[in-house]
Amino acid sequence: MVEEKEDMQSVTIRIPKKLYSDYKKTLLEQGKIVTYDVRRYMNDVVENHKKGQK
Repeated sequence: MVEEKEDMQSVTIRIPKKLYSDYKKTLLEQGKIVTYDVRRYMNDVVENHKKGQK
């Protein structure tokens, strides 16, 4: 399978340190990575909006 390179955008967001630490720790326990989890969430939001589910 050949993967196409997707053009990426770097973003900076301000998140309370404790919240980020707890989030990262929680994802680590689940075997997930913060970046991929945020991308998945953003994609879900867009897809749900396209379906008319706000």
